[in-house]
Amino acid sequence: MLYINQLDYPHVKYYHNAANGGPEEGKDNVETSGCGLCCACMMVEHLTTEKLALEECVKLSEENGANLKVGTSMRVLGKVVAEKYNLDFVMTNDKAEVLNHLKNGGELIACVSGKHEGSLAVFTKNEHYIALISAQDETVCILDPSYKEGKFDRDTVRDLITVKEPFVYCHMDVVMEEAKSCDPAFYLFKRK
Repeated sequence: MLYINQLDYPHVKYYHNAANGGPEEGKDNVETSGCGLCCACMMVEHLTTEKLALEECVKLSEENGANLKVGTSMRVLGKVVAEKYNLDFVMTNDKAEVLNHLKNGGELIACVSGKHEGSLAVFTKNEHYIALISAQDETVCILDPSYKEGKFDRDTVRDLITVKEPFVYCHMDVVMEEAKSCDPAFYLFKRK
């Protein structure tokens, strides 16, 4: 199963925050700002017989205006990718819909944030995209494009996460809590 870690791609340039003069110095690449791009590439390969190269995904984002703010607008890129690869695409904040989608062969990209009150910043202190690829009961399997050894080795989150590289497992309620300040929080993709 394809796993792409954005930390491996400091050399792939990504011009985002285009509506505000571009990225901050040193943050003009996939390593610092390409989590959504990595998730989109993984999802395409998992759900189709095609591949979406990371460089091509950068180009799709830049050509379609998904790069106007910091990082990537999955609202924009998700629609473009779904059309290009003949996938159904739905946005939601509903936990039951997400779990049902995962249990029926779909995958999704989740927006998580560590910025809101009560967040444990499980996946990030800022905003970040992660790919949810399956669910059993209410435990979800995640591919986190910024995973590195020790990322979840903090007292506040250690008991919430199980890692079996490259897979990360947790209860869906953990994701729901970390996603509650994102709207929409979940971008669902499925074969037509």
